[in-house]
Amino acid sequence: MPLTRFYVCGEASTNQPPADRHILRWPTTAGETDTVKSAIGWWLPSLGPVPTQAIDLVRIAGSAYLVDRISGRPSTFTRRLHLTVEVANPEPWEGGAIDQLAQLLFWLTGDTWELQLVQDPTTPDDPVVGAADGADSVALLSGGLDSYLGALHLLSTRSDSPLFVGHYDTATAVRRAQNTVHSWLQEANTPPPSYTQIEFTQVAAKKESSSRSRSLLFLALGTAVGTSRGASKLFVPENGFTSLNLPLHPNRAGALSTRSTHPETFYRVNLLLQSLDLSLAVTNPFATYTKGEEMRLVADSHPPSGWERIVGLTVSCSKLDGARIKGGNSTLNCGLCYACVTRRGAFIAAGVNDSTIYLSDGLTGNARHKLLERRYSDRAAISYATTRGIDDDVIDAGTWPPEADLDEISDLARRGLAELGKVVVT
Repeated sequence: MPLTRFYVCGEASTNQPPADRHILRWPTTAGETDTVKSAIGWWLPSLGPVPTQAIDLVRIAGSAYLVDRISGRPSTFTRRLHLTVEVANPEPWEGGAIDQLAQLLFWLTGDTWELQLVQDPTTPDDPVVGAADGADSVALLSGGLDSYLGALHLLSTRSDSPLFVGHYDTATAVRRAQNTVHSWLQEANTPPPSYTQIEFTQVAAKKESSSRSRSLLFLALGTAVGTSRGASKLFVPENGFTSLNLPLHPNRAGALSTRSTHPETFYRVNLLLQSLDLSLAVTNPFATYTKGEEMRLVADSHPPSGWERIVGLTVSCSKLDGARIKGGNSTLNCGLCYACVTRRGAFIAAGVNDSTIYLSDGLTGNARHKLLERRYSDRAAISYATTRGIDDDVIDAGTWPPEADLDEISDLARRGLAELGKVVVT
């Protein structure tokens, strides 16, 4: 298995990277180099007085995200990636934190990561902006259904509005959904909630179709915003059933499915933040709910009028490849992938009208047949799981945090599968 080496630095760095490295230069301020496009500069000046450890966490997580996207995946699936990153202060990472992060990346991506940190020779050209008002919590707002429901839930149950943070790359649908949700939340709430939307991506065409490392980048950005304002909580809303990452079929185990919000992921992230002496805890407010249950919870809390219309404009689809089909549209939820079927089942279970425009409903003839073919693996896995269920032995053999209750996990899995079974996919 070959080892691919990368070196990530600020564009003003005077260090001379080794000749065998692929070099990625992060712009000093919001902008673009020939390798990286970022709405936040190398020192994160626009985010406020961010602690050095959080700045370096964003640098490492952002670098891993870039490398993940531009590294082709071999037929054996697993890649060996060596990543060197210039950081403001390597010292906090020397007590084992860098090894924790490498293991976290392995857990998320299925790849072997070798991480090396070197001293950044630069200093901020301009002082960071003055300290903003403090905040108790931060919440990720991705443009997806769960994060939107999470925003409604948090705004209705917390005395202080959380600071919302979003990330987007090249996906038009995601950015559009984020903007739609943000605009509506601004109009529907007084005072309007704060929202920091951050673009960060590679300039080159991506070679890896998935974005398994994106969750770590998103969490790092939320950590930077939160620690700059003294927040103690980082909320990442996602239905508990999807977060379990249970294999619906024997060939869909492990990192072949996303572990973005898996309980073990949050457990490891919280241990990492503690190692870095960052006083922020990551939590999922919907960890014990199915998608339908969380939707019903929000519906029963009397959200602002018009919330159901915005629900239909969120993006849940894990594919967004509709443009590859004649007459298709890459900005629509496909309606047939596992994420879309979970979404559709949630509306049925919650008794909420689904105004989503699904690609599968608009295609006919050969175009629809092609979409069905492209979703064969998802459809077969869903059919297998809803027919056979998920064996408790699979749950027992999984990786879980020390405090996990396997009986509760089994019951959550059963309820989630019941929602999937409500959707007729033909």
